[in-house]
Parts: sequence; structure tokens; C-alpha cells
Amino acid sequence: MEENKNHLLNYATYAAFFLGFFWVFKYLLVIIGKDSAILSFLSNLLSIGTPLILFYFLVRYNSGFLENKMSYWHGVQFSIVLFFFASILEAVIVFIHVKWIDPVFISNLYSNLIEIAQSLNFNPELTAQLTEQPLPNSFSYVFSNVILADVFIGLLLSLFIVPLARNIKLKQEL
Repeated sequence: MEENKNHLLNYATYAAFFLGFFWVFKYLLVIIGKDSAILSFLSNLLSIGTPLILFYFLVRYNSGFLENKMSYWHGVQFSIVLFFFASILEAVIVFIHVKWIDPVFISNLYSNLIEIAQSLNFNPELTAQLTEQPLPNSFSYVFSNVILADVFIGLLLSLFIVPLARNIKLKQEL
């Protein structure tokens, strides 16, 4: 079956709004609940929602646009595009957080990382190298730790969720 990249892009963008707003909600729980164990736990519990949302939209895309004939790599492509667009929404809220709401967030994060490395008795040269490393600016932090990380997670999740989604055959059309 010939792949229609226009359907892939349109539906992945549509689905990305839902996934992106879900991630924004989760991140807001992280910001609000940094001192609350219950909100922190709830944020971690909501992490199961990401693969479920991916699965839902893969099944809907397969049955609605591809007549249940989605190839494995087409599903992986859809997932990567979905996670890329959703990560842009999340990146906006993370950038606002690390740039204006909590400008010391990145430095605190790296300080905690160095403390953990020291407490675990990592190689002293590695710990010294971490200490001497300059902190990333807000943009590079968001790009590497949000956008690239989300796309990588989308790739990994799609490797085992796409085969599951291909096996679900819905009869209704979008």
C-alpha cells in the first residue's frame, strides 16, 4: 500500500495536540508538586498515559486512514512525528519554566547530579569532569532534554507498540 504522507502528517499533528497537552499537564504537576509527595507520585503515575495515548492514536490512524494495512515502519514514522510535534508543546512550558519561573532549575539539577555521582563513589575524574562542565543555556537544555529525549522515547515506544496496534482491527472510520 502506498503511504500517504499527508495523512500521516495531518493526523500526527492532530494527535500531538492531545499528547502535548497531556505532557504539559504532567509537567505542571512537576512544577507545582516539587515539594508535594502526592503530586510527584501522581505525575509519575501519569507516565503510563504516554504509551496508552500512542497506542490509541496508532490504532485510530491504522483503522481510519490506512484501512488496517499499516506497515511497521509507517507506524514508527507516525510515532516519531507525533512525539516530535507533542514535544514542541512541552518544550514551550519547560522553556518558560527554566527561563523565567525558576531560572536556577538547571543549575540545581546539575548540582544534584554531581552530589549523586559523589555519593555513589563514581570515578573521581568523571565527577571532576561533571563539575567543570559548563551549564547549558535554557534553549540547549530544552532542545536536548525535552525535544530530542521525547523523540527518542517515541522511537523506542513505537518499536513495540506499533506491532500491538497493527493487530487491533477497528471497523469504524474516522
